[in-house]
Amino acid sequence: MPLENRAPRGPVDVEQDTALRPLPLEPLQQEALRDRVVTAIRDAIVQGRLRPGEKVPEDDLAQRLGVSRTPIREAIRILEQQGLVSVRPKRGTYVATVDQADEANGLSVRTALEELAIRQAIERSTEGEWSRLCARLQGLLVEMNRAIELLDPVMAIELDIEFHRTLIGASGNRYLSQTWHLVGVPFLIWSPERELYPQSREDLTVGLAGRHGELLDAIRTRDPEVCAAAVRHHIARKLADIAGHAPTSSRLADDKSSIPQEVAG
Repeated sequence: MPLENRAPRGPVDVEQDTALRPLPLEPLQQEALRDRVVTAIRDAIVQGRLRPGEKVPEDDLAQRLGVSRTPIREAIRILEQQGLVSVRPKRGTYVATVDQADEANGLSVRTALEELAIRQAIERSTEGEWSRLCARLQGLLVEMNRAIELLDPVMAIELDIEFHRTLIGASGNRYLSQTWHLVGVPFLIWSPERELYPQSREDLTVGLAGRHGELLDAIRTRDPEVCAAAVRHHIARKLADIAGHAPTSSRLADDKSSIPQEVAG
């Protein structure tokens, strides 16, 4: 039919149209199940029950967790994106192994991203927003200490991740946030802890809570150079831990030239 002969279409009833058309939304219950499976597998890896290079037994996991293989496969896709597992075609899924050279390269990327994030957060935040950011980080530090007292390193490391995720979010730069997640920064936080696990309460207090307390002290100054140096030092010390030669000093030196530069990016 020629276009000029067609009857004009009347106004669309949006409510009726929406009611007739099913919305493309996934059931929330399925997402919650997948997230619980992700947490269960990730905890097993961090706690050393699944070791680097070991095959992930999908059928056994499904049976033990009381789920079908669908949420197991969905969880594996997420864990692969985070760098915790690797999927080998026709061979299965394996817990990712840690290579020091790759770790150093990844931490260099993380250093550059987090230094940019703290500088943009300083530039873009009001006094009130900065105060709320510091209060939020202080709250995470309190929870981290509580987790350490309960000898729960998994929760302590989760709070480590949330601490740095909060810093990234404060930049107000969604591209930076997407890149931070895309390059597997959660893996860059998890893997060193996985290699150093298990740790005593004293190790976690000094190495995790203590270092984040020092970083927060620097952030409170809101001085761009002090904050950037603190971020570089914080991540460089993690790399030093992996290499087995952590700095003996537990305090950030006043002289910024003393900050380790091997992962400054």
